[in-house]
Amino acid sequence: MSDWGQGAKNNNIGWGQGAVNNDISWGAVHADSWSGDTDIVGGVSFDTDYQAVLDYATTQGYTLPSDSQKLLQNQLLIDLKTAGVWDKLDTFANFATDGSSNFALIDWKRLSQYTAVNSPTFTTNVGFLTNGTSSYINTNKTPGTNFTLNSASEFKWVNNVIDNLSGNVSSGARGTLGSNIYELTGSIVSVNSIGTAGFSSNVLAGFRHIDRKNSTTIERFVNGVVSSLSQNSTFVVDRVPFIGCFNNGLASGFESNSFSFYGFGASLSSESSNLYNAINTYKNSI
Repeated sequence: MSDWGQGAKNNNIGWGQGAVNNDISWGAVHADSWSGDTDIVGGVSFDTDYQAVLDYATTQGYTLPSDSQKLLQNQLLIDLKTAGVWDKLDTFANFATDGSSNFALIDWKRLSQYTAVNSPTFTTNVGFLTNGTSSYINTNKTPGTNFTLNSASEFKWVNNVIDNLSGNVSSGARGTLGSNIYELTGSIVSVNSIGTAGFSSNVLAGFRHIDRKNSTTIERFVNGVVSSLSQNSTFVVDRVPFIGCFNNGLASGFESNSFSFYGFGASLSSESSNLYNAINTYKNSI
């Protein structure tokens, strides 16, 4: 005789507690589905690419974000896909997390790691603070694949106004042939060119995106506001960009700033507004 208020005793199934034999707790939300392939939080099955990030982190022994933040990060990745951004990226990192600092350094596109050099300070849900003298983040990724001569972009989220001192660069690189990718002093920009373009000075904190739209035009977006200038492309940058300084063969031009996101890939001129909105929505939700 079964007691339905407690469970079907003959089958060892407690309807209010779960199916004991199958270790399924019907009254609770499971972190893992029965298949074991896709995490489920709050009834939401994760996007396969975000699930891959979690799986990679788990195999590395990193502390994962909280369940509530997993939902936000999953939605961020979905939003990047909806915006047409994800497939155009070569690298993408979200430093603003309540997971461990190692989790924060995961390249979501390549399932590998950025490297924190000389101990930039990690703050939960904010990101990494470089010290302006020696610390920086190595992206460990040379531009290429989607990042091409006449279609290229680099973006980051900075939490402080950028340094307008001459020679200090918040992120970037100079290739062996002299071609650059950087934004210097809030006004000088170069993307796949040995030349530079002088924009009006803008050192605002927030989302900063520089873009090689075509062979003759570059754009700068600051918190969604765009300006453009003429600049001819020369060579694709062939050195790994650093964050918190400039890679000129050696780390140089150090800037003290706090970074929450970084990425580069193909031109995102048409997608920039949606890219900014997706990242800004996530930032405002944590």
